[in-house]
Amino acid sequence: PSRIYGFQIIAQRTTLNYSQWFLESYECQLLISSLLNSDLNDEIISSNNYYDILTPIIRNQTTRDLILDRDTVFNIALHVKSIQSILDKNSDVQVLVSLRHAIDEYGSIEYACIKSCIGNVVHTLIDTSQYSGSCLPGFTPVSISRQNEFTPLMIHGIDHIAFAVDKHSALSSIAWYEKIFGMKRFMVNQGDDPFQGFTVRLGTVGMRLFASEYWKCAETACVNGKKLKCKIGFCLFPGSSDQIATFINKHKGQAGIIQHMGFTCTDNIKHAVRITKANGAQLLSRLADYYLQENNGRVIEEAAENISELAELGILLDNEANDCDRLCSNKRILLQIFTKSIFNNDTFFFKFIERRGATGFGAGNI
Repeated sequence: PSRIYGFQIIAQRTTLNYSQWFLESYECQLLISSLLNSDLNDEIISSNNYYDILTPIIRNQTTRDLILDRDTVFNIALHVKSIQSILDKNSDVQVLVSLRHAIDEYGSIEYACIKSCIGNVVHTLIDTSQYSGSCLPGFTPVSISRQNEFTPLMIHGIDHIAFAVDKHSALSSIAWYEKIFGMKRFMVNQGDDPFQGFTVRLGTVGMRLFASEYWKCAETACVNGKKLKCKIGFCLFPGSSDQIATFINKHKGQAGIIQHMGFTCTDNIKHAVRITKANGAQLLSRLADYYLQENNGRVIEEAAENISELAELGILLDNEANDCDRLCSNKRILLQIFTKSIFNNDTFFFKFIERRGATGFGAGNI
């Protein structure tokens, strides 16, 4: 996605077993891996001097089948203050990679990896407080001239991660993230119920959403103080064609996976859509009648946006404001658009999102 979405390749490495590229756009960092050999060779890259999560996961019989033979996003890394405290307080969590150190000329990092309660998802816990490098030990920086080959940076950071689960595991997944990482539930929308979540329906398709937030909270805090929202959703009607059901079916029927990643934009969402489209991005367009519906048209105009412009770009707009907000002229606007699948199997995708006072996710998700 580097050329299309404006990421810069900061560093890379190639081993006998896999190649990896470290991508960055302002506060957003992605690590892309390509497995070259599933029968892993023993080599120097497994040295404790280097950061290496992929090798232990592939060698672990309980996790290797979750990521082999498919394109998938499975590892959400979290910067934490004390990895050991998290491991000590949660002795029942499945540890895939015990606490390790990686060292190079820029200092040292600590890291570990644990299995999430959700499907094929794992979490790398990382502490870079003693490290001044731009990437991770074991990677080779890419020259500035190569970095400058790419388009201007358009993505500012990660707004949220969305998981697709089955209906029976949604609440237990929320509870797991609250226990392990100290995440807190927050309301997706005014219609969110503390126990039932927020229901989104459109004709014969529908889904239910729950959300939690990860931020400053003791040892599990994001060290830079930035918040990360996690959205957990499941389809309401078995056999339906909503985005969650389609996603699970295309992912070998495996529920409990990372469905999409929401990005905030450096400038505004309209600018990001225009540039990424020009770069070749494939974005989903909403049917024209969405913009012609009286309520949607009114909300768009109240937000001082142009209906024709949003329709041309395919951007959805939701208003979180309640009656009091509207009377007080306080707007809580959410603009968003989905990409088509990043892979060839109609699974993981990106979302661009712009928040103007809005904290939830709106009803345009379906």
